[in-house]
Amino acid sequence: MKTLTTALILAASIVTLTSCGSKKSSQATTTTIVQSSTVENAGNKVVTSCQKAIGTDMSVHISAVKTSSGAINNSLVKIKFTRLASTITQSGNTIRFFKWRVSGSQALLDSNPLQSSRYVLSTNTIDEAAQTGIAATSVTTAKGYYINLDDADGIFQVLKAVVYNSAGSILAQQNILIPQFLAVPSDYAYNADGSSRAQILRDLHPLANVTTTGWTSTDYVNYFSATCF
Repeated sequence: MKTLTTALILAASIVTLTSCGSKKSSQATTTTIVQSSTVENAGNKVVTSCQKAIGTDMSVHISAVKTSSGAINNSLVKIKFTRLASTITQSGNTIRFFKWRVSGSQALLDSNPLQSSRYVLSTNTIDEAAQTGIAATSVTTAKGYYINLDDADGIFQVLKAVVYNSAGSILAQQNILIPQFLAVPSDYAYNADGSSRAQILRDLHPLANVTTTGWTSTDYVNYFSATCF
């Protein structure tokens, strides 16, 4: 585990990066208005279990995964790539996943690459065993990836996808907020204890730069549910 002293330092490291499993149940997840959830003190607020993250070099959908009993499995998420830039899909490039979180004023980055297992979206069958790197040329819209977050308590907040070339240089990255999280940006702006959430996390909210004036709870539910898979 690599500890950074402040969220601002983590932000700087992220900029640098840019310029840097076994099969488990994947029952359909949805966005709902909840009375209680794995998001502490959610109350009657809208909690999303999936989202889309659109970046310059890649775009993905990410979804929480449920256990056979219907509970959210905090140690597992699934993603599918919806777009990769041509600079990423070159032979020899590798995609690796990492996780990071912000706790109070301190940011924590786990520098250990996460294991992912590829599966066929139409059949939900694993077709590539768990590994810590994905060949960029093998990515298709017909395949998804189960990512083992190894985070039973659900304390990590962000998944980072990093693309390396054959020489080990970093070509691109995408930071993706891990579901579940509060769907309304003004709700997500505060932690469960009422303190302000770190700006670096608030900026990753998929609706951070979208005008949602007049949106109802149903509008938020519909927006995020459309990204579930």
